[in-house]
Amino acid sequence: MPFDKDTLSFALIYGGTSVVALLMFIGQLTAVGILLVLAGITRLTAYPIQAIARSFSRPDAIVQQT
Repeated sequence: MPFDKDTLSFALIYGGTSVVALLMFIGQLTAVGILLVLAGITRLTAYPIQAIARSFSRPDAIVQQT
């Protein structure tokens, strides 16, 4: 490999840009993964809350008969 100043600067700039792009890609994958986990946890906690709300809004059968 020639030790030309232009070749070395091009290689360093290309390498640095590639590393930054790789870090950005990993960061985006991590952010999407965190959002998917957060959405799943939110949906899983919504099921019991909806069931409890339905049970409170529904009148009891004993109260209806009297």
